[in-house]
Amino acid sequence: MKTIVITGASSGIGKETAKFFAKEGWNVAATMRRPEKETELSAMEHVKCFRLDVTDSESIEEAYHEIRKEYGTIDVLFNNAGYCLFGPLELSSEEQIRRTYDTLLVGLTLVTRRFIPLLRENGSGVIINTSSVGGVLTLPMTPTYHAAKYAVEGLTEALSYELAPFHIDVKVIEPGGIKTDFWNRSFVMTEGVEGSPYEKEAGAALGGFLAPRDPENDNRAEASEVAKVVFDAATDGTHHWRYTVASQEFIDWRRSMTDDEWYALQVKNYMG
Repeated sequence: MKTIVITGASSGIGKETAKFFAKEGWNVAATMRRPEKETELSAMEHVKCFRLDVTDSESIEEAYHEIRKEYGTIDVLFNNAGYCLFGPLELSSEEQIRRTYDTLLVGLTLVTRRFIPLLRENGSGVIINTSSVGGVLTLPMTPTYHAAKYAVEGLTEALSYELAPFHIDVKVIEPGGIKTDFWNRSFVMTEGVEGSPYEKEAGAALGGFLAPRDPENDNRAEASEVAKVVFDAATDGTHHWRYTVASQEFIDWRRSMTDDEWYALQVKNYMG
């Protein structure tokens, strides 16, 4: 029976992916910061929950040893823990900036480094990193998020070369709009926008992000659709780097423009 390790498995894409793989007969090591609060996954056949906080090196080490003891080797690592800081960079705190990079890039890198031996000893495997449409194009008010996701794209490509001799593929998924609880669980705003030089534009941008959605016209994809794409990436036997989910049309739109044209459009939208 094959085994997948998933970070950020307590909700959204991570949780749906855990459920999908378990139903396909895989062992699932579902990792999260507070596994004691998880009831649905822990009750599922083939699923075991482990504590792993990607921003805590000690917890990464402990999870590695527990998973190695439980499964011996693994077949897939799915790096999925999420965080998004919204607001002007100037108003972002150092803690918020570090949390962004620690979760989306540094933690992902450290988890990957630690679990490579379980894939290498298995003689093959796949590492799948959650990037985003935000790793391909940029929008206002999320500079650190884009910086981290662009870095994940580069890490994925570069790492794939050195792991090729061990028959380990490294891939990314690039979701667009997905129906998850991301905005409530992993979305953080800078403080002090009101009364700042950024108040007019940032306030309007935030209103657009948080505006209620009409359920009848919500065209975002379900998290379960992403889970299917993750499964395809894990099992298709290709060296393909990138898999899009509800984002290809947006990416194609960006690529149809020059940098200057995209800049002009985003500045126009941002400034109203």
